[in-house]
Amino acid sequence: MNKFYDLLKYIIYASFYVIVIKTGMDFYEYKRFPKLYESYSAPWYTEALLYIAASLFVIVVYAVLRVQIPAHLTTHSAKS
Repeated sequence: MNKFYDLLKYIIYASFYVIVIKTGMDFYEYKRFPKLYESYSAPWYTEALLYIAASLFVIVVYAVLRVQIPAHLTTHSAKS
């Protein structure tokens, strides 16, 4: 169970990295190639916002799982 618990931790960290790297790369591309984004109907950061929203959803779900798993294990081991 500790391996699963650690896996959840690594998924949360990876989601943070997705937010930082994706937003940073989008900002770099926007500053480096501003003409590329002139034809877009949405702002340049729209895709980064979608990645942030998806990553935050993953972070919240796995954070709740990380809290619930130990609580679930202690209640079931106490009943035995």
